[in-house]
Amino acid sequence: MNENSKPKLLKLALYLLSVVVMILIMIHFYKLMPESPYELLVESIVISVVTLVFLYLISGKKTFQTMFRQTGYVVKTLFPNLIFPLLFFFMGLFTLFDDKPALEDGWVMKLVLFFVCMMLVGIYEEACYRCCACDALLPLFKKTRHPFLWTSLISGLIFGYVHVSGADFSDPQQVLQFALKIANLALTSATFMFVYWKTRNLFGMALVHGLNDFLPSFLDEIFAFKGMDDSASYTTGDTGTTIVYLVQLAFQLAVFIGVYCKVWKTIDKEKTLEEW
Repeated sequence: MNENSKPKLLKLALYLLSVVVMILIMIHFYKLMPESPYELLVESIVISVVTLVFLYLISGKKTFQTMFRQTGYVVKTLFPNLIFPLLFFFMGLFTLFDDKPALEDGWVMKLVLFFVCMMLVGIYEEACYRCCACDALLPLFKKTRHPFLWTSLISGLIFGYVHVSGADFSDPQQVLQFALKIANLALTSATFMFVYWKTRNLFGMALVHGLNDFLPSFLDEIFAFKGMDDSASYTTGDTGTTIVYLVQLAFQLAVFIGVYCKVWKTIDKEKTLEEW
């Protein structure tokens, strides 16, 4: 049975299972180990391999055969998604000059391992939340009126939800932050999905995704910042966090509209639906 003849519900089940397995593996590693760079590398390799296996089970060779196609176009189109990470990087530079921290012990190896891990994060998250999601959901909604909308919406909401830590739902501001974070990530997911429909390129999306995670925090691998708290929380209840999320959402909406106008009209929808 080739990938085109696989039952749609089987593809959907494999996609949902890939999300569950990814989460379970991450929970397993977090419980067993402190997050040293080497342990994070092992975790990232394991999840990447498992996710790529699920991608092969869902769509066969097709995505792997095109995973490097139009990489330059993909990176160029998605580059605006790196503006906010670059902004956080420059803010880190200002902190660096003000704080004058000492170098971390073994910072070169820590930096290299962190970079490799973030690139692997790009691979397994794009493979799961874009490639597996699209290859499973688009055939399922092929005969509906808006197959691309439903595919991007469902995959985007799942992508957003799994990235948000628990919130105190008795606190209205945390509820707002929870919703803003999911909306932001759902828009990001849809932006990447447009490019995937256009190119079916995993590598370029993974590269941009990995840089998005690497740029804001790689200085932490080099310098021992004073009073640095590694326990980041998505929902803090602080007004400042809400304002940042609102700004991010407005910016991401602008990026989404820009990519939509540039890419959507160039996609051969009928061919895409036929190939998937």
